[in-house]
Amino acid sequence: MTLQERLAELLRDYQRRHRELTGWRFDLHQSNGLEIGVKNNKIGGPYQTPGYKQSISGEIYLIWKDHAFTSAKLDAQVVEHFDEYINLWQATAYHDPDGVGLYEPSELPRVPLADPVATRVVRSDFKQTFELLNYGLSELINGGIQKVDAKIGCFESDRHLVNSNGLTVSYTQTPVEFYFIANDSYGKGFTEKHWPEQSEIQKVISETARVGRLLQQNSAAQISGTITLILPPDTFEALLNHFLVTNLYGSLVVNRQSCFTPKDFADHRQVLREDLDLVVNPLLPYRSFSYICTAEGVPAKAQAFIENGRLVTPVLNLKYAQKMGLEPTSLLGGGFFIKSQRPLPGWDELLQQTERGLIVYSVLGLHTQDASSGLFSLTADQCLMVEDGQITGKVKAVINGDFLASLLREESQFCLVSGEDNPGYAFLANATT
Repeated sequence: MTLQERLAELLRDYQRRHRELTGWRFDLHQSNGLEIGVKNNKIGGPYQTPGYKQSISGEIYLIWKDHAFTSAKLDAQVVEHFDEYINLWQATAYHDPDGVGLYEPSELPRVPLADPVATRVVRSDFKQTFELLNYGLSELINGGIQKVDAKIGCFESDRHLVNSNGLTVSYTQTPVEFYFIANDSYGKGFTEKHWPEQSEIQKVISETARVGRLLQQNSAAQISGTITLILPPDTFEALLNHFLVTNLYGSLVVNRQSCFTPKDFADHRQVLREDLDLVVNPLLPYRSFSYICTAEGVPAKAQAFIENGRLVTPVLNLKYAQKMGLEPTSLLGGGFFIKSQRPLPGWDELLQQTERGLIVYSVLGLHTQDASSGLFSLTADQCLMVEDGQITGKVKAVINGDFLASLLREESQFCLVSGEDNPGYAFLANATT
């Protein structure tokens, strides 16, 4: 019997003997794979020892009589110590008059998530991970980078979603992640569910080298006041996730912890410029954010959360979908895309049009900012100064402004960046060096 079969049988047996348990579901992940790192130009070593790792994780949801529920984590000991676990789960059950039962999907999508090449790397072809790190290390050093750090992980992960109504969903994923960091100042990475093509490897290495070299030269520029902040896609996604996506979660909307209210969604309030949409698509093959269904069994689907700048729906799990009288949605943990209906310039064209700006590659303390306000005041420790369309060197600045308000302004600009899901973003804010 497999682990998921044993756990399901133990739960069924307990439910037969204890009528207070009325339903259950669990989402179990069994993963194994390789991790190898580079520290100070050296592969392996005491801080980045190559390793083959195995893990078991997941979550369980139990439905008891009288609107009592348990939500808990799963680990490798759950079957061997089931009696201890189930007693603890019952003792720590919480009462929730708005708690929901089990979801029965009518149909689940088919999404390719297991790459044969990545599977082969995990099972037998370990040398490819070393070759990738060796290649990147050599290219970066030869490209003028003095200090290189890096890491690669390649895993094969089996997911099993089972509930007491007979739903059983099992599929395999192959998450692959690697990154390189130049001179402790700038890093670029790859995170998908397939082994990277050579072009994808080269893009990461080339961008790491290019920006790493630019950050080696300091600028003498002094800044105080209004300036154009230019966010590469990675930085833009980080701020977008913190200030916009966070406020879309139904739990925060219903509990008045979001800057948006239920009425805002009912009225389709305008929160972005009218040419902008915020969409998600978890059905794309082999993408890091793609999946088949949520832990609750809700099927993945492509959908818009903001359309023509106006709110469409919050991000809703079963509980908050029920509370708001709406359908549950896809997740927004990743894979969200800002789309503009207007033609956009390229990255280089945007820089050439900038009289005075800061390219912001890193910010410190984003998690401390009040997401519902949209206001930020952050240390930007890795920036490049742009004057009259030319990059003049590195600066460190304190930046502040209103990110949410900027997304409504006509003067804010987006630009296309080759190979990136989201655009670059430029908007007026304040900075001080």
